[in-house]
Amino acid sequence: MSIGEILADQRENTAARMGASAEDIRTARDSGFDPQDVMTIRQVTAARAVLLVFRCPNLAARSLHGLLPAKTAVTTAKSGSSGAVTSPSGLLMVSDYDIMSAWRQEGARFRKIPITAAAPGAKYGAWLPEARDLVRELNRRLVTKIQHGAQDDWLDAERNRGVKPEDLFLAFRMGVPELLSGPAALERFYRQDRLFWPYLPNGKHCGRTA
Repeated sequence: MSIGEILADQRENTAARMGASAEDIRTARDSGFDPQDVMTIRQVTAARAVLLVFRCPNLAARSLHGLLPAKTAVTTAKSGSSGAVTSPSGLLMVSDYDIMSAWRQEGARFRKIPITAAAPGAKYGAWLPEARDLVRELNRRLVTKIQHGAQDDWLDAERNRGVKPEDLFLAFRMGVPELLSGPAALERFYRQDRLFWPYLPNGKHCGRTA
């Protein structure tokens, strides 16, 4: 076994002791998430009747959760094949979890929970209480903490990274995880529940949320 495989196996054993299920561990292997974090997000989204969509980290990142801090919002460097990235100051960090969007179930439909600065188009700034409380609850329990707001809700179309063919996504629909490979699969997922899809055919953000 490689060092990465040994570390990932240790994370799985730790997560199992914390209550993670075999399905949580399988989801982590397929997504690059930490298995304990899969369990946490599953539990929180079920308890809050929330749908959360994430872009997955590099699959190799699952061996580094709990060993390295999450990549910060101000770090522009991309994670390498190891799942890690180095900041300009030399700090080694693990690829973080990027929230794409959050939605609360209300009857047969979903209402968006904007996770972004209250000022339209701003990258930084105070969040509305509903978003703040959701992310705070997650971060109290997550091994790798959420570092920034939801990509869908950042309306700067020029600076928003958009979606790319190689992207892998993980959705938690009220406690049920679903892996989605590529933007086309993610778009189908959005449209089946009548969620607003903010990306153009070229993958760029359209600059609005509805």
